[in-house]
Parts: sequence; structure tokens; C-alpha cells
Amino acid sequence: MKRIFQLVIGCALSVVFVFSGCAKTPDKKPDEQDKVITPQTYGSYWMRQHDDETMPVGAYNSCPPKVAEGDYNYLENESTFIAYAEAGVNTMMGLMENTASESVYQALDWCSMYGLAYLVRYAGGNNTSLSMAKATLSRARYYDAFAGVMQTDEPGRIEFENIQKSAEIITSVLPEEIQESSLMHVNLFPTYATPLQLYNRTNSGTLPEGGYTYAQYIEDYFEIVKPKVLSYDNYPLVGGEGVLRGRIYFENMSYIRKAALQHNVPFWVFIQTCSFSPSTRIPNEAELLWQVNTALSFGAKGIQYFTGVLPHSGAEKFNGAMFDLKGNKTLVYDYVKTANMQIGAVDEVLMHAHSKGVMTVGSLPYDGNSGFAEDDLLSSYGALKSASGNHSLIGCFDHDGKDAFYITNNSILESETLTLNFNGKQKGYFVQNAQKQEFEKKNLALELKAGEGILIVL
Repeated sequence: MKRIFQLVIGCALSVVFVFSGCAKTPDKKPDEQDKVITPQTYGSYWMRQHDDETMPVGAYNSCPPKVAEGDYNYLENESTFIAYAEAGVNTMMGLMENTASESVYQALDWCSMYGLAYLVRYAGGNNTSLSMAKATLSRARYYDAFAGVMQTDEPGRIEFENIQKSAEIITSVLPEEIQESSLMHVNLFPTYATPLQLYNRTNSGTLPEGGYTYAQYIEDYFEIVKPKVLSYDNYPLVGGEGVLRGRIYFENMSYIRKAALQHNVPFWVFIQTCSFSPSTRIPNEAELLWQVNTALSFGAKGIQYFTGVLPHSGAEKFNGAMFDLKGNKTLVYDYVKTANMQIGAVDEVLMHAHSKGVMTVGSLPYDGNSGFAEDDLLSSYGALKSASGNHSLIGCFDHDGKDAFYITNNSILESETLTLNFNGKQKGYFVQNAQKQEFEKKNLALELKAGEGILIVL
């Protein structure tokens, strides 16, 4: 299994990597490149730069150039890519850089050195110009680290046809052998978007007769765009410490999970790493872990951090993120690194597993209805007959015929003591804090800190 930290340890050999063909030169013809085959099972999607046991872990606005006086130029500093690799982020997600520039080509080389995939910026993701696609990707498309494009964010229904046409055009200019494995990344609205936003992208215009629902939005997206990945955002950290937009958070994830299973594609989740309005807040460690681990319990096959580098403030006033505009790592960087260590220890199971539903134990970390769809909820699964605790979420999986469970302490404030009750003595292992431990028990007691996750495989 490819692990990013192994590549970082070997960075002293980067000169050897460069001259041994780790990064494709841009003047190489498409037919000279190796054919890439991307496996499409388990409802997972693997970046072609990684092996089939590696979960995509991305950071939005990964490597922006210097924009204003005093800003740090992340795009042109090799240390940027080393730092992401050391934190377990394996996928760069563009936002501000000029894709047809020497600095991006250098960044693509650095990505190859450190095992990173790069979804490059593509301005105008619903633009159907062939000449624009050729110009934007004139050289980037020939690099090993090129994984596809960041096509568009939070589109409305009226844009879907052009998004689909644009994706076809972008794909058509790529080398034939990477067309199937290159991702056209589109990210959808959350459930708390208004019907006007869902349909028109903005809070203006008109709606179809009878209105427009989130369920219809998702179905229209699949029918028209036919995505390889279902990506969405829903940011739950609002108000003061301990406050969550929890019902809406789980309701949205239930919608997305159901659609992803129906269409046999993975869903990827954006994780809030920053504040961007007076009502939102920067996560502490428990809050960031809770977001990542609840997503894994629900069957997410990709994690995306919003954001990697702190964006420039405009209408939204950003604070937090993994890096600030001066080139400094923040506390959030350390939280992300901790979360990703666990992902790197469990993704070989989760990427080869089918989500079957979730069990809830005890109370929820917010007031009101759960937001869970009835189809999601299980009272038992396989050899697991029951569980006792105060506030846990248990994701249930079929891992190549084995029972697997991803458990999250469903509290951002308190630790949890959880006991799993099996239908007889079971032999297996669990992974906690990226450490594997075997067990053989009928009743397994676990201690979890706030927001923490544990993988169980029988």
C-alpha cells in the first residue's frame, strides 16, 4: 500500500526521481505514456496517482500563488508539497493559480515527487469552448500528477447541461489513455441552499412550477452530468462551542449516501477547517475529528478539507484553515494530520467495503430530530447484536464478506465508553490512533475521546 510518509522520507532522492521519469515532460506525446486503468468497484474512485487502497484526501485552495503584498507564494515553494504530504493530504485542489503557467508545471513535478495528485484549476467549468480547454491544459495534461480539473463549485440546475458538455470537451483534449481516469470535479450545494440557489445558482430567477427540491437536484445531476464522484459541502460548526447544525448535517449525508449507493459512485465530503462568517467557527481538534469520522461511518470514500490555505477575504471573512496567507501552519494543520493518520491506517479496508447502514447508540450531539433517513438505520449487523454507550455512531460495512464497523464518538465535548456485544466470541482487530490491535472477545469495550473514530474488522 502506497503511503505518503514513505515518499517524504525518500525526498532526499528527488533528483533521482526527476531523472528517472517520475514526472512526464510536457513534450511527450500521449501515445508514449503508460496506459492507466482505474478500478471501479466497491463504489470507490481511486486517483490514478495512488494505489487502490488509498482514499483521496484533498485540500481546497491547496497552493495559491502570491496575490497581495506580504502574501506567501505557496505555488512556487517545494515546502508546500512536502508539508501536505507529511499531513497525509494526497490530492491538491486548485483555486487561484494559472494552470497554463511554468509555476504550475513545476508544482506538478513536485506533486509527482511526493505522491500527490493534482486537480488543477479550470476557470469557467461550464464553458464549452474547445480552444479554452486546449489552451488551459496545453502542457499540464501530460504530467504524471495531473489528475483532472476543478471544474465548478455549487452549480445550479440550469448549468448542468453545459457542465456535462464542458466535461466532454475537457476530456476530449486529454491523452486517450488518461481520459477515463481523469476526474472532472464538481461540488454540489448543501440541503440548506434555497430552492432558487439549487435551480439558478443565485437567489434570483424563477423556479419550475411546483418548486424545486434537493432530491430533484441530486437526481438531475446524476441524469445529466453522470459524475464519477458525488461531492458536496455542508458546514456544521455554527455558533459557540458545542453547537452543531447536526440534524441538517446528517439529513444531507443521508441524501448523498442514498444517491451514491443507487448510482454506484463514491461520495466525497468537505470538512470545515475555517470560519467564513460571523456564525461559523474554526474547529478545535474534536470538532474536526468528528466531521471526518462521522463521514467515514456513513461510508464516505473521499475527504476534502475546506480549506488548505486561507483564502483572501472578500464578501466572506475567512479565518483558520491549515495555512495562513503568510506561509504559517496553524493548529488546524495538526488536527488534519491527526485525522489523516487514522485515515491512512483504515482506508485499505474502507475503500474495499460496501456501506450497509449505521447504528446509533445513546444521544445525539444536538437537539431535535436526528435527520437520519430510515433506510440508513440498523439495529444490528452481522455478528454485532447490540452496543451500549452514551453517544456513538456505528457504520456497518461488508468488507469482502467480513463484518467491518467504523465507530465514531458522536460527541464533540465528551469522551465515550462503548461496549460492542457480539453473538459469541469473535476474533478480529481494531485500529485506533492509527494503531492496530487484535482481539478475541464476545464483548469488546472501547474508550474514545471526543470525535474520535475506530475501525473494527472481524
